Amino acid sequence: MTTLLIDGNNTLHRAYWIANNTGRPLVNSKGTNTGSIFSFLKSIKSNADQFNASSIYIAWDKKLGNKVNFRKTLTEGSYKGNRNQERNKAVYGEADAIIEITTALGIKNIYPNNLEADDVINWFCENVSSPKVIVSVDNDFAQLVSPETSLYNPIKKLLIDINNFEEHYGLTPKEFVIYKCIAGDKSDNVQGIEGIGKVRGKKLAKQWVAGELKAKELCDNIIQTNRPLVDLAHSSAAYPEEGMIISEQYTALQTVTANFNTFEEKCKELEFNSILDKLSDWKRTFNKQANNQALVDFCKLFG
Repeated sequence: MTTLLIDGNNTLHRAYWIANNTGRPLVNSKGTNTGSIFSFLKSIKSNADQFNASSIYIAWDKKLGNKVNFRKTLTEGSYKGNRNQERNKAVYGEADAIIEITTALGIKNIYPNNLEADDVINWFCENVSSPKVIVSVDNDFAQLVSPETSLYNPIKKLLIDINNFEEHYGLTPKEFVIYKCIAGDKSDNVQGIEGIGKVRGKKLAKQWVAGELKAKELCDNIIQTNRPLVDLAHSSAAYPEEGMIISEQYTALQTVTANFNTFEEKCKELEFNSILDKLSDWKRTFNKQANNQALVDFCKLFG
């Protein structure tokens, strides 16, 4: 039985793009564009069916605390400083409605205190012992692939697990983190060593992990600078209070169960007629999730 870990912001960006760039926008009788919510729901249901999820968590970047993310402090604000804030504002306009309707399906929405959704998902990988699938197109999560954790890219329809990791990336998960430090990450505005491409970057990462002196001389400084930004294990070690707050949420969320009456009312309000027409199918998917979780909990009692 699988725990599904959804990268909420990443999934919402894809849902927004689908809703506004493929076909006619979904607008209800009130003139409200509901396409992002609809696409998000369809995506989650598809993932739940595909992986027979026993529980589903959506990790969001929305913070419970009020401190600046340490990564922004370390980079004097340049971390993710290349993001289009106006577009982000439009994308996240439906986030609250998505959280409300997914909760009605028994899905558990969870948040960082002062860090990011990536750190929440890293906490799950460190602390929840069960098969897990991370759903995101963000390759940063590749560093979390292990015998218990896989990464699913919903655009490429590609599942990366510990068995095919090296075949796909040409690196081990440990080497992958070092490669990200050396090469940088344009999407997060993290600068790597200038002039180092993928081929040489991967070679240097392998050499650095193997302890080769020349690679260490060339790469030590950039790895020291970038590792706190890209290595998710850093945040859990450096910010133990973050883990405590995530753990408290995790415990509290175990009481969340599906309320199909509320879900049906929300679908009527949003005029999701195609979902209402197949409501029994949605109930089967998310009742299955609830029943699977009940079985997991029962087994833990007598395990």
